[in-house]
Amino acid sequence: MATKRKKLLNHTALYQYNDAMRQFMKQYKFNGDYDLRVIFNRVFSQKINILNADIVVPIPVSEHTMLTRGFNQTTGLIEGIPYEQLLKVSANEKSHQSQFNRQIRMTRKQPFTMIEQVSLKGKEVLLVDDVYTTGNTLYHAADLLYECGAKNVKSISLSR
Repeated sequence: MATKRKKLLNHTALYQYNDAMRQFMKQYKFNGDYDLRVIFNRVFSQKINILNADIVVPIPVSEHTMLTRGFNQTTGLIEGIPYEQLLKVSANEKSHQSQFNRQIRMTRKQPFTMIEQVSLKGKEVLLVDDVYTTGNTLYHAADLLYECGAKNVKSISLSR
């Protein structure tokens, strides 16, 4: 049986995930300081516009995260950029990637489904996430977008 070969993602990260970024993410994402979203908004939005995609698709958060945190950290960071919420988290409660080591992250099953079936035939899609760790989250999302006919899927994150 032939194994399915993944298309490589052309990924752009604005910043390195260092101690300063770790502290920012802790305060913004995990402590819920939503006002911090504006710090990187302008530079992130400018880079997204330069990448010139037909459709911008943010990585979703679970319903549980939305209820407990109150916001999607990724859509907060790109406020003002038109996007389409095409993906949703399959499970009712998606575990935070930060809880897992690299090996577990790399073997996790597809966490997303399409909100509705759409045709992306011939479209250039840009996936947006806050942090790129292993890339597994973005690859799972890209798989679904390619299944819907996307011509190309690129990705961008605030940090890696």
